[in-house]
Amino acid sequence: MTPAATPSPQHLLESMRLAVNEKDAAAFSLALERAIQNSTLESPERLKTFIQAGETLYQKGCHAEARRWLELGTEEARQANQKGGQALALGLLADLERTQGNYRNALSRLTQARQILGEYPAHDKDISAQLHIISGLNYISLGEYHNAREAFYEAYQTYNQLNDLKGKALAANRLGTVAMMEANYSEAEKYLRESLEVSKQLNDHHGMAGALMNLGEIQRIQQAFPAACVSYAQASTLFAQLGLQRGVCIAENNLGHIAAELRDYPTSKQHYLSALECARIANLLPDKLDTLAGLALICVQRNLLDDAARLAQFILLHPAHLQETEKFLEPAQRVSASKGASPSGEIPPPSQLDQVIAETLVKLFP
Repeated sequence: MTPAATPSPQHLLESMRLAVNEKDAAAFSLALERAIQNSTLESPERLKTFIQAGETLYQKGCHAEARRWLELGTEEARQANQKGGQALALGLLADLERTQGNYRNALSRLTQARQILGEYPAHDKDISAQLHIISGLNYISLGEYHNAREAFYEAYQTYNQLNDLKGKALAANRLGTVAMMEANYSEAEKYLRESLEVSKQLNDHHGMAGALMNLGEIQRIQQAFPAACVSYAQASTLFAQLGLQRGVCIAENNLGHIAAELRDYPTSKQHYLSALECARIANLLPDKLDTLAGLALICVQRNLLDDAARLAQFILLHPAHLQETEKFLEPAQRVSASKGASPSGEIPPPSQLDQVIAETLVKLFP
């Protein structure tokens, strides 16, 4: 291959962004590493490439590769004394921990990132805003909604000051999310509609997908199921086009939950299997547990109450379960408890999650 035909790091990074699956993204990651080794990139560009590669691989579900690139970015920034880059890389590593259910590890990394950046940074305000977003997401996972709202509002104000419309749309989406979790649906919808409109103006498909996802959630909670299905389906399509497995996984799980609520079991099975495939690709333990919570609901509907009680205990004892999964399980738990149900058999260890899911699928959908 001639030097002119050798792909540049930037070209490979763009190819990675367009990759449709984890395998392709990992292949571009390997090629990118070789291209950087053979390039003359200066430290600032090398740091930027490390972080962009880490973010892209994280979004594609290549978590081990993403971690490696972000750790490279952290070390590059440390050696170059680039506080902003080091803080951002640590913040993204924290978010990676969060998606794996390691919320306390995420908090530790976020604390370290904020200390490096400084509590009131004169520069790197955009990075400070990103850290607030990541902190807010971690607080939500821990059920600390007041702290989450404060973090998201800090980001919202900072993005307003910077006139960063994309960032503002993201922060508005997050504010809508936490308002929804606090059952303040009018405020939630206000922020989410703002996020959707700004994202449409920017033709930002990622922002549109996120806003649609959360609008679907409000519609689902208020039992406007047809509207919710439309919102979730549109979000799922957009996330799939972007190659973002976790977004697809969440949307498909919620479509499965609606179908289960309506006792349309063939449709719920279809959506849950789609969600599980995405969770398998990206190793999303919290989302697998969310699927399992939906299957526990179906157990209750089919009067398999001991099985439902067993699944509920397994989920709640699993360290990667989310606060929202606990809330989703509450109705099934109440029904099981009111009828004196008790877990059927021993509760398996968390390491047997995939086996528990497989056994439950066979029982419910023979």
